[in-house]
Amino acid sequence: MVHLPLRCLLWGCVLTAVHPEPRTTCRENQYLINSRCCDKCQPGEKLVNDCTEVTSTECLPCKKGEFLDTWNIERHCHQHKYCDPNQGLQVQREGTSETDTTCTCDEGLHCTSDACESCIQHTLCPPGLGVKQVATGVSDTICHPCPAGFFSNVSSASEKCHPWTRCETKGLVELQAGTNKTDAVCGFQDRIRALVVIPITMVVLLAVLLVSAYIRKVTKKPENKVLQPKAVSQDPVEDLEVLPVTLHPIAPVQETLHGCQPVTQEDGKESRISVQERV
Repeated sequence: MVHLPLRCLLWGCVLTAVHPEPRTTCRENQYLINSRCCDKCQPGEKLVNDCTEVTSTECLPCKKGEFLDTWNIERHCHQHKYCDPNQGLQVQREGTSETDTTCTCDEGLHCTSDACESCIQHTLCPPGLGVKQVATGVSDTICHPCPAGFFSNVSSASEKCHPWTRCETKGLVELQAGTNKTDAVCGFQDRIRALVVIPITMVVLLAVLLVSAYIRKVTKKPENKVLQPKAVSQDPVEDLEVLPVTLHPIAPVQETLHGCQPVTQEDGKESRISVQERV
C-alpha cells in the first residue's frame, strides 16, 4: 500500500514532463514580455515603457529628422537618409516620421544600389547596339544588338536602332548594303547618271565658250579706239579747210650795172650805191 502513492507521484511527474503547460500566444502587433502580451508601438513612434498589469505600452513620437516605418518595440528612431550632392544625389521625396527620405541621382546618373547611396554615369550603348530601355535615376541603360535591317552608328544612352534607308522609295538603287553599324548607301543608276551628267557637261562647256567670246570682244574694243586717232593724223589734208589765196602784182625789177656787174633793183626804189662801192 506504501508503494501506490509513490507510483502515482512518479506517473504524475512523467505526464507533466510530456505535456507541458501551453505557452501564451499574442495577437498581431503585440509582443510577449514577462508572460504578458503588450501592444507594439505604431509606425512613427518608439517604445518608452512596457505594459504592466495596470498600464499599457508607453510610446513617444519620433523627433524631426527621425522615423520608424513599422509596428515596433524599438527604443530609438532611425535617422533620415542624407542625399549627398557631392555624390550626385538629390532629394526625391522628403522623409516623415513614418517614412525615410528617398534619394535619386542627378540627370545622366543612376544609383549604384537599391539604397541609392551613390551615383555613376549612365552606360552608353556603342555602335551596333541600340537603347532598349532608357536609364532613370535608379536604373542603368539597357542595350541590345541591332537586328537585321537596323543600325546604330553612335555611342549614346538614348538613341535606338534606326532602320536602313530604303533606296527604292527615293528612286535610287542600293550601292552598298547596310550593317548593324552603318546605313545603306544609295545612288543613281549608271544610265540615269549618264543622262544627268552629259547635259550638265554640255551646258558648262557652252557657258565657257560664251564667256571666252565675250572676253575677246571686250578686249578688242579699246584697241580700235586707240588706233583711230593715228589714222586721222596720217591724212591731215582731208580735214584742212582750203583758204583763198590773194595774188598781188609783182613789181618790175630793173638791173643796174655796178662795176661792170648787173645789180637787180626793184622798181620805184632809188639806186643808191655806197661811197665805198663807188671807190
